[in-house]
Amino acid sequence: MLAIYKKELKGYLTSMTGYIFMAVLLAVASLYYVANCLIGGYPVFGVVLSSVYFVLLIVVPVLTMRSMAEEKRQKTDQLLLTAPVSIWKIVEGKYLAMFTVFLIPMLVLCLYPLILLQFGSVSLPMAYTSIAGYTLFGAACLAIGLFLSALTESQVIAAVLTFGVLFFLNMSSGIANLIGADGVLGSILSAVCIYQPFVNFVQGIFDLTGVLYYVTIVLLCLFLTVQLLYKKHGTYRAGMSVIACAAVVLVNLIAGNLPSQYLKYDVSEQKLFTTGEQTAEVLKNLDEDITLYLVAQQGSEDTTLLELLERYEGLSSHISVKTIDLVLYPNFLSQYTDENLSENSVLVVGQERSRAVDYYDIYQYSVDYSTYSSTLDSFDGEGQITSAVAYVTADEIPVLYTLEGHDEAALSASLTSSIEKENIEIKSLSLLTNEAVPEDAQMLLIYGPLSDISEDEKNKITNYMDRGGQVIYLRGYTDQETPNLDSILNEYGISLAEGIVLEGDSDHYLPNYPYYLLPDINYSAYTSDVLSRYVLMAFAEGMTETAAGTESGEEEDGSLNYESLLTTSAEAYSKVNLESENLGMEDGDIAGPFDLGVVVTKTLDDGNEAKLIVFSSETLLDEQVDAMVSGGNSTLFMNVLSQLADHESTVSIEAKSMSVTLLTVTAGSAIFWGLLTILIIPLFLLSLGGVIWFQRRKR
Repeated sequence: MLAIYKKELKGYLTSMTGYIFMAVLLAVASLYYVANCLIGGYPVFGVVLSSVYFVLLIVVPVLTMRSMAEEKRQKTDQLLLTAPVSIWKIVEGKYLAMFTVFLIPMLVLCLYPLILLQFGSVSLPMAYTSIAGYTLFGAACLAIGLFLSALTESQVIAAVLTFGVLFFLNMSSGIANLIGADGVLGSILSAVCIYQPFVNFVQGIFDLTGVLYYVTIVLLCLFLTVQLLYKKHGTYRAGMSVIACAAVVLVNLIAGNLPSQYLKYDVSEQKLFTTGEQTAEVLKNLDEDITLYLVAQQGSEDTTLLELLERYEGLSSHISVKTIDLVLYPNFLSQYTDENLSENSVLVVGQERSRAVDYYDIYQYSVDYSTYSSTLDSFDGEGQITSAVAYVTADEIPVLYTLEGHDEAALSASLTSSIEKENIEIKSLSLLTNEAVPEDAQMLLIYGPLSDISEDEKNKITNYMDRGGQVIYLRGYTDQETPNLDSILNEYGISLAEGIVLEGDSDHYLPNYPYYLLPDINYSAYTSDVLSRYVLMAFAEGMTETAAGTESGEEEDGSLNYESLLTTSAEAYSKVNLESENLGMEDGDIAGPFDLGVVVTKTLDDGNEAKLIVFSSETLLDEQVDAMVSGGNSTLFMNVLSQLADHESTVSIEAKSMSVTLLTVTAGSAIFWGLLTILIIPLFLLSLGGVIWFQRRKR
């Protein structure tokens, strides 16, 4: 075999064929490399290789067309077949020689990610995983070309045939989608697509099933080539070929049905396909079957999302994953939801309930309103899907009622999504029309009312709390009197200072804005997730602890436990005269410190507890204010809800950032590396090949 290998390799390296192959492959790859990575500053090298896969369809036929066809045309194949070397070793030698020629430009490409390191951060594991995938993809293409070259004596026919077959095998999945093929035909067309396994490598998955797929394709093509070269084909050779094909199909089917966590390793920088401990805990406790439907047309499935769903399937025997095409089954969704779901949304169906997770809740975008362009910010696949699984399997779903009818503020869309992700159902409530707070109310939210509630509404709320109810109250600053709301606070030992709190300590407010407060965060179960972060509140009223009921002449209630969550500094004061232009402390202002967030727990006669959580400004949930502290406000609020909901297992999985830090490449560096990779290296290879070929011709 070594002699055949050396002979074939020498043939490629003493003719222009091998050098043209290497030069074209490097030139085209370098062109995309310069455009995407050096000029565009994109640090993901896999994008380059996924863009140039088509080059192999063109250059592989050039390299493989003469491997067997030329031997047949010159009748030298008979000399090979009668040589004291087995046919297997002849085929192996020829293939390894071609593969060596292919490895030379691949080794050069291995240097490209290292070049990028001088311009910024680059994920080398992702880069070299994609290079490994491209190498395997090319190896399979070479084996197919070798086999097809053995079918004919004409190099031209072999080249055209190789191009046609490779084109079909690369596009078969798209063809299935184009013609609307489903069932067995659609499955076959998708299975023979040799490009599809390469996608996983580009996305940052070192896929052992992909490695197995390409290796078995190579071995199968070499085996079929050997069968073709035997003088006597006969039924035995045909039967062996059929058995080999069946064995390859069977091996890949078995591998494809094994749990993906054992065969696919996530090397992506964002760890998009890695599930955490919370997901493992939720799935371990499953005792009912769950179906995860990916709502997408055949051939248009989001590969990242599909791969993540398969991870869920591998983690629990109770989970199955299916793809549903609404073109074929237009009425399917109406059984579970009346939402209009986007393409590649996920429907999680349990025994008693279901939840739809829209594509745009999984892929979260931000919009730049100055340019009206959107940017992908984060991927919340694990958080949304795990939350949905916990929701459909929960025994009871806590309900958060939001009071309405008093010009209350509205929860933002992002906060609503976060609450639903926490598996808390949101319902609106008007106590003007309802006789009482519903029995299923786990919590009641009073969010920034600008007018007072009525005496009757106050009684309904206090009756609810006397049953062990939990109320969250965010004050809305208003010039109207709110005696009924204030009386609830007084009953729970909370006194409000007149005016708005301003800070005198510069470490506790935003520069030049002493009414934008950065309070101290006190340790509590309610604040555990924000102890190392900031909370920002504006136009807040000061709260202090007072003996319950003292303002109304009642005796002190010893059943109350007052817990401060957010506290100003000692230099804070409440500005009473809001028309004053002097922001400093004046006569008549009330000296601090004050509480800006409190939890009061009341022990009832039956041993149950009622809770009142008060934040002294509705701006706690204002999106712009929240953004100024990187989501610290919303994190605090969600932590409060989680404590009150009292889930057996809380799902709190943060979205994974998809933002990319672009490389900083100077114009001079881009020009230098562009000239080197696109022109100098390919021209050097062509010149070297030309010189060697010319000297060989002179001999």
